[in-house]
Amino acid sequence: MKLLRGAVCIGIPCIILLFPVPAGLTQLAWQLFAIYLGAVLGIVLKPVAEPVVLLTALAVVAICFKHIHIALGAFGETTPWLVFTAFIIGQCFVETGLGKRIAYFLIDQFGKSSLRLGYISTVTDLILSPAIPSNTARTGGLVYPIFQSLAITLDSRPDCNPRRIGAFLMVLLYQNSLITGTMFITAGAIMPMMIKLTNTIMHADISWIDWALAMSVPGAICLLLVPYLVYRIFPPELTAVNSKAIAEAGYKELGPMSRREKILSVLFVLAVIGWATGTITKIESTTVALSLLSLSLLTGVISWEKVLACRNAWSTFIWYGGIISLANGLNHTKFFVWLGDVLEQHLHFAGMNSLGLLAGLLVMSVVVRYFFASTIAYVITFIPVIFTTGAAANLPALPLLLLCAASAQIASLMTHYGNAVGTVLFGAGYVDQETWWKIGHIVTAVSLTIYFVVGLSWWKILGLW
Repeated sequence: MKLLRGAVCIGIPCIILLFPVPAGLTQLAWQLFAIYLGAVLGIVLKPVAEPVVLLTALAVVAICFKHIHIALGAFGETTPWLVFTAFIIGQCFVETGLGKRIAYFLIDQFGKSSLRLGYISTVTDLILSPAIPSNTARTGGLVYPIFQSLAITLDSRPDCNPRRIGAFLMVLLYQNSLITGTMFITAGAIMPMMIKLTNTIMHADISWIDWALAMSVPGAICLLLVPYLVYRIFPPELTAVNSKAIAEAGYKELGPMSRREKILSVLFVLAVIGWATGTITKIESTTVALSLLSLSLLTGVISWEKVLACRNAWSTFIWYGGIISLANGLNHTKFFVWLGDVLEQHLHFAGMNSLGLLAGLLVMSVVVRYFFASTIAYVITFIPVIFTTGAAANLPALPLLLLCAASAQIASLMTHYGNAVGTVLFGAGYVDQETWWKIGHIVTAVSLTIYFVVGLSWWKILGLW
C-alpha cells in the first residue's frame, strides 16, 4: 500500500512535467508547481514520514533543477524557527510540570461542578495555548491526561458510567482545543504558515499582538458559549464535584513548586509581554521565542538532551521549512500571480459583493474539510487557492486570513479525524461517532457564525479592513 501511495506521489508530478508549460509561466515555475503538488500528495497520503517527503522534494529541486537556494531558502526565515521554538517551549511546560500545576490550581479554586470543570478545562487550554503550538501536545499531552484521570476518579470510564462526566469532558476538550488554537499566532503551527501565505499571495502581514487582539472578541465569545452549549446538548449525569480532594491529590503527586517551574513562570510572562509589545519595541515574535528558549536552556529549565529528544519539533522544522521554501519558490517565479490572473479571467468577480464572496469562501473552506485528515495538509493544499481567489477578487486580505484561520481549526470539529488531537480524545472511547460528529457540526456552525458576524464587525472597528 505504501508503494502504491509513493507511486502516486511520484507519478503525478512526472505526468505534469510531461505537459507543455502554460502560457504566462516560466519553466521553473511549472517545475516547482509539480514538485509542490508531489510534496502535498506526500503529506496527505504519507507513504513515508513528512520530513522525508520534503527532504526528497528539496533534493529534487536542488539536483534536477539546480536551485539549491530555493530548496533551502525558508530555513533562514523566521517562520520555521518560531514554530520550532514554540514546540520546545511547550515541552518545557511538560518537563517541569508547570502545565499540570496550572490545571490543578484552577480545579482547586473554581471546579465545584461539572459545568465549572468544563470551563476550567477551557481556561487551562487557553492559558497554555500561546506557548504550545500543537493541539495534540497541548490538549492531548497536557490537558487530556489530567481530565481523564479526573473522570476516572469520579467513577466515569469508557465501559462504566461514561455519561457520568467523562463523555462530556472528552467532547468539550476537543472543542476547547480547536477554538483556543485560533486565538494566538503561537497557538497553532498552521498560523505562521497562513500568515506567510498571506504575505506571499496577498501582500499583507499581521503582528502577534494584532492577531491576538483581532481574535480576542470572537474567540472569547466562543469560549464563553461553547462549554455551556455542550453542557446543554450533552449533559453529564454528575453535577456536584469535590474539587478540593482532586486538586490535593494532584498537588501531592507534583510536590512543592520547583525552581524550574518558578523560572519558567517568569520567563513565560516576560515572553507574553514581549509578544504583546512587539509593535512598539520592534522585536519580532521569533526573537522573543528564541530568547525564551535560550534562557530556558541556560537556567536549566530544560536540558539540551531533552531538546534533542523532542522529535515533533525537529520533524516539524524540517517539513515546515521545506514546504515554505517551495511556496516561496512559486511566489518568486510569479506562479500565484499567474494563477490569480487565470481565476480572474474565468470567474468574473466584478460587481460581486465582498461579504458574499467572503461567506462563500468560508463555506467552501468548511465543506472540503471532510476530505482532509490533517490540518496542515488542508492548509498547504487549499489555502493558497482561497487566498489567490481572494486576491483576484480584491477581497480584504486580513479578514480573509482570520476567517480562514478560524475555519482551518474549528471545522476540524466536524469529524473525529480532522485534527490529530481528535483521534486521541475520540479514541478514549467515551463517545460514539454519531454523537461526536453531531456536536462537532453544531459547534462548528455556531462558532464560525460568530467569527463571521462578530469577527468581521470587530475587525472593522480595529481598522483591519
